[in-house]
Amino acid sequence: MVEDYSEEDSIHKLHQIVHKKLISFIRKEMEPYDFSRGEFPVLFKLIKNGDGRTQKEICEMLYVSKSTTSKIIQSLVEKGYLRKEKDEEDKRAMRIFLTERKDEIEDLIKELDEKAENKMLEGFEEEEKKHLRDYFERILKNLER
Repeated sequence: MVEDYSEEDSIHKLHQIVHKKLISFIRKEMEPYDFSRGEFPVLFKLIKNGDGRTQKEICEMLYVSKSTTSKIIQSLVEKGYLRKEKDEEDKRAMRIFLTERKDEIEDLIKELDEKAENKMLEGFEEEEKKHLRDYFERILKNLER
C-alpha cells in the first residue's frame, strides 16, 4: 500500500497521487541536467511531434496556460534549445523551432520518457497496458465533451 493512498480514496484522488509521484520521478531523473520540470514536456513534444509550432499550439498540446508556456519557451530560448521566428502568414504569431542543440538532448529526452513509462508500468502484462490505454482514452474523451 502506498503511504499517500487509502482504499477509500476516489479515483480522482488516486490519479492526483499518481501524477504527483510521476512528476517527482521525472524531476529526480532530470536533476543531473539543466531542465526545469516544465521544460521537459515542451522539448519532448517538439522532438516527438515536430517543431515550427505556435505558442498556442504548444499550450494546447500540453494543456498548460499561455503564460506558463511563454516562460518555459523563453527559458529554453535563453538556454539555446529553441528559437522563435515570426509566422509568415500571421505576423502576430511566433513559430517555435528547435535549434541544433536538439541533437545533444534528443536521445536523453526519449530515454527519460521511456524510463518513466517503464517505471509506471513495471509488472503490467501487455493486455493490462492495452486496457489502461483504452481507459485513459475514454476518460480523455469524456473530459473533452
